[in-house]
Amino acid sequence: MNKRLFVVLSVLVVFSLLLVGCGPKPIEPGEWGVMTFAPGTEIKIGVSSALAGGYAVYGQDMLNGVNLAISDFGTLNGWSLVAEGGDDACEGAPAVTVAERFAADPTLLAVVGPMCSGGVVPASDIYAEHNIVMITPSSTAVIVTARGYMNLFRTVANDDLQAQVTVNFLTDDLGVTKLGIIHDSSIYGQGIAEAVQSYFGEAGGTVTAFEGITRGDTDFSAVVSIMLEGDPEAIYFGGMDAEGALLVSQLRAGGFEGVFFGPDGIKSKPTFIDGSGGAADGAYVTFGAVGGSTGYEDWEVRFTELYGAPVAYGPGSYDSAMIILKAAAAVAQVDKDGNLVIDRKALADHIRATPFDGITGHLEFTETGDLAAVSITVFHVENGEFVEVKKVDFGQ
Repeated sequence: MNKRLFVVLSVLVVFSLLLVGCGPKPIEPGEWGVMTFAPGTEIKIGVSSALAGGYAVYGQDMLNGVNLAISDFGTLNGWSLVAEGGDDACEGAPAVTVAERFAADPTLLAVVGPMCSGGVVPASDIYAEHNIVMITPSSTAVIVTARGYMNLFRTVANDDLQAQVTVNFLTDDLGVTKLGIIHDSSIYGQGIAEAVQSYFGEAGGTVTAFEGITRGDTDFSAVVSIMLEGDPEAIYFGGMDAEGALLVSQLRAGGFEGVFFGPDGIKSKPTFIDGSGGAADGAYVTFGAVGGSTGYEDWEVRFTELYGAPVAYGPGSYDSAMIILKAAAAVAQVDKDGNLVIDRKALADHIRATPFDGITGHLEFTETGDLAAVSITVFHVENGEFVEVKKVDFGQ
């Protein structure tokens, strides 16, 4: 072989080897596996929430928040994004059905939700089995993050903190010593009612009655009679807005003139305040605080123009989706075939390790997926509107 030709061929071989070495390397599946999205794939964020029935006002609020987040975020490294709703009815069995459908979808990136604690507890078993990241903006039961799932996060305070704030406000600010308690027999409603009962007893107060109702019922005359027999200064309801509106209305009609108090589940103007026919005026509600210097006011204007005023969980759903998308963009890679590849564990780890300044405030997660610092706000219903009266910070 001609010496010059041999040299040229040798250089070409070396150059080719260098090109191969510098090209995209195969992406090894991590401990939890990877998600692979082919070019042109529409990537989904699942939204598990109540989209029909009495609690749909909350669920649609969540879906609207995620849709706005996707619109603001744009594309994920060039891949288009879409929100897909799943009606979990704020209950366990439907939430499991939604989780099974989402888990079987290869175009799913992550899930915002489920909406209610009673849905999160069984559905999270499925999401954990498939290593699917989920962030709930609304599920507050202590058990939600108590089982050690590393794929699960929430952007709201837990019910133990809500109960503490509630009892402190009842005893210190309102001087209540006798409290009647009603719950809706759900994981969420009964759980927070029991926490309020415990803290109120520790504070030296007397619980005059502790009664359960059934979600979906409309006649609460029996429990109203039991409550009034104890002559409480205040009545606490652990449950959701639809039943809350009926309860406060029937309590007022029965002659109760004391304080009506509830958790974030009843903080809905259309369903609780408007649905009560005026009986909710004077009620108190606890809820995770929003606003501040994170752009909430401007966001609220844009959200309202598109969907109407946010009800409760729209802001938290927006932040949850943004956290997911920014983390996905940070850990995503493109493989040698042009696919977008996202390591499932890397996604969860990045969310846990990365503080986020959102429209609901500074969000930073603990090892369990809870927020490291949270605020609980007490609202008072005045002239058909929720008015902030007190904010309590934890972990600040």
